[in-house]
Amino acid sequence: MPTHAHTNRPLFILTLPLAALVVVGCKDPVTKDIKAEDCTPLEAGEQEGGECPPSEATAGDETGGLETGAGETGETGDAAPNHMASDACYHNLSGSGDVGIQYQCMGELHTSLDFSLDGKSCVDLLGTGWCEQSNYFDENTQPYAAAEVIACCGEFDYQYADKYKRYCAYDMYQQLCITLAKRLQAGVNDGSFGPFAKKIAPIQVWIAQNYKACFDSLKDNNSAELPQVVSHWTLGNFGDLHGAVLNVTAPTKIDGVSLPKDASEWLSCINAQGNNDQIFEDAHTPNGGVFVGVDLAVPLDADLVGPSILGGPITASASFDAGCGPRGCPAAAFSYDANGTGFTIEEFDVFEDDAVVITNGVASLVAERVQVRLWGQAPGYKVIDPPTSQVLGYEIPTGAAQFVVAGVDAAEGSNRFMATNSADMWITTDHGSWGIDSFDIEFEDGSGNSWMLTFGDSRWDE
Repeated sequence: MPTHAHTNRPLFILTLPLAALVVVGCKDPVTKDIKAEDCTPLEAGEQEGGECPPSEATAGDETGGLETGAGETGETGDAAPNHMASDACYHNLSGSGDVGIQYQCMGELHTSLDFSLDGKSCVDLLGTGWCEQSNYFDENTQPYAAAEVIACCGEFDYQYADKYKRYCAYDMYQQLCITLAKRLQAGVNDGSFGPFAKKIAPIQVWIAQNYKACFDSLKDNNSAELPQVVSHWTLGNFGDLHGAVLNVTAPTKIDGVSLPKDASEWLSCINAQGNNDQIFEDAHTPNGGVFVGVDLAVPLDADLVGPSILGGPITASASFDAGCGPRGCPAAAFSYDANGTGFTIEEFDVFEDDAVVITNGVASLVAERVQVRLWGQAPGYKVIDPPTSQVLGYEIPTGAAQFVVAGVDAAEGSNRFMATNSADMWITTDHGSWGIDSFDIEFEDGSGNSWMLTFGDSRWDE
């Protein structure tokens, strides 16, 4: 194995839109995005000095916000970085600044959420499919550059394999805590909780604000020996909701780590925060009997418009490439019944691998690693012309589609914003080519300011 990671990749990446915005699907009830970059001390001796950096430290010593001029971010000077020793790993910010290799962790995660609300269990209210989740992570289920679980360590040495697995477990806890907050937020926004949404929303906000308690509990309560992991986080009581517990159950395990065969594809790292824009996706089966998978045929243009900040309205433009990139291929999927009226968007994934400039006309911020993914399923219906019985197209009602806009910000860390379609979406098909008309996804920040991301017309081919 080569002696060091490929270091021509950016160590710090920014997100679209601007950091520090709290996103909600609607004004009432309010939900909150989770911030997971808080430094969490690990076992004694597992990090150099056993200490977290000062609370004001941020990745790359960036201060955040809009910066004037066109200077590069993440520059470390002309001096070559030191490489982590084979027995070194970092989960939080690396105090030494040594550069390691980002490994992709392999394994599986099984979780359950238990509680009682007005005498009903989680399964009674939401069903087993929501309350019990299984996720599998390795190079066969997601690209290396979009790994859901990672470890940042030195050059591979088999005698330290257990340490690499332990750091994989730490990152798995982190990703689970992030995912729990986002799943609850999505459930509040899409109506999954019904009349209980106003009781669940404050719990979601509390979880988003107590990431450290989630991480520490899962780490400290692990009762199994690697490669197995069995743990829990007892959340307790929240008003009428009693006995809330997040469980990590058997056969959760960490099998090991992997890297691409081509060392030029390896990512460098100084901590394990580079994948925090990823979350464990909910598994689901298609709603309709006919399933169609399509690929983006031509680049998809999008424009962001936000509130006025520092003297002017925030705007940005992006072009999501039609080709496959390191984080995957842009794709969509639909399902429907041949003789029914139902129609569902099952998947919508697009990635921006080029830099995006976010500006208010005076100052600007450069963003990278932007992605937009459909969360869950977006149900709709066929539109039929009554006189001819001809299918005119397919419609997704306003608010039926939830999207995660995700990325990493050098100042604020990773962000995962929930947005919903603010008008009906219109889809058509013609001889294996599918079209999605221009549509908007919209959200509000914590101050009630509206943000809108507008996608242009797009074509997708079977």
